[in-house]
Amino acid sequence: MLTRFRPTALVLISSAMLLTACGSGVPKDVEQAIQVSGQGEVTVVPDQFRVGAISSRTGDDITAMKSDVDEEINAALNLAKKLKLKDRQITATGFTVQPEWQWQPEKKLIGHRVQRDISFTVQGVEDYAELLEGLSQIGFTQISNSTAELSDPSAARTEALQKAVADAKEKAQVLAKASGRKLGAAVLINQQGGASPMPRMVMQAAAEDSSYKQAQYAPGEITITEQVNIRFHLK
Repeated sequence: MLTRFRPTALVLISSAMLLTACGSGVPKDVEQAIQVSGQGEVTVVPDQFRVGAISSRTGDDITAMKSDVDEEINAALNLAKKLKLKDRQITATGFTVQPEWQWQPEKKLIGHRVQRDISFTVQGVEDYAELLEGLSQIGFTQISNSTAELSDPSAARTEALQKAVADAKEKAQVLAKASGRKLGAAVLINQQGGASPMPRMVMQAAAEDSSYKQAQYAPGEITITEQVNIRFHLK
């Protein structure tokens, strides 16, 4: 049995679809646009390095321990002067005294720990290597993991942003051509943020038959990443 649709029903359906499209509230320019994301990366060699060191002693004679710690810190400060570091590149804290406990078989005070921290910011891998070697020769046994960074990352970030925008535009052009349209101007650009992880320095042991007896250090590389989200007008 065939079902017949009345002409009035077709008119009502068509009218409802038209009203839905017109009443969607989507502006015309949005309907004629394409939105894409882009990413740009720049790989650079770091030129600035941060190093932290701790001088500490444990025992019963706090005065003697403080004297030893101060002597070590002063030697580190003299090393910094030798490297021509400025005051803003050095941070030396005051000393701290903490009790040392034995927990087993029962809680018992067995002495104290006297400690001072010092940190440095140096430019260039040569000064970095000389600083580490000098701290080791002074007697520092607690040297924190170093970080490598850019002293001025603005130029690298700008280049990464330019690459991200170019990447987004290339994607948009491909999509516009595939859909039979032409790409217009960018009408909205959002920066999605970036990242620049700090690599740890890598120490390379010198060859046994080499006349260069100090350790060698490789600064590694930093990859700066920027992301953008761009809406282009379609013609």
